[in-house]
Amino acid sequence: MPQLKALARTLGPKGLMPNVKSGTLVKPDVLIESVKQSKQGLIEYRVTEDGTIMNKIGMRSFTEEDLLRNSEALINSVASKRPADIKGRFFNKGIIKTSMGPALKIDLSKF
Repeated sequence: MPQLKALARTLGPKGLMPNVKSGTLVKPDVLIESVKQSKQGLIEYRVTEDGTIMNKIGMRSFTEEDLLRNSEALINSVASKRPADIKGRFFNKGIIKTSMGPALKIDLSKF
């Protein structure tokens, strides 16, 4: 981390500064394990204070089946982390959109 101090003013505003919480900065003894997890398809997502999950599920070059599989993997991953004391519906609504396109509502009733 001390070596990155000189680059902090450049990397920080762009959101590229590595940190321990996001998993972009690991100790040498854990490096091999974190690379294995990344290659196995580790799903990493963040939740805002109001419960919104924003995550990238694909790119323009992906096929329709790949996008569907990635979105289902994300939804199943979030649903598996559901606390036991929460009753009723876990997801209120689902919206999927491109970075510059219109939003599309998705049906989350099966999750």
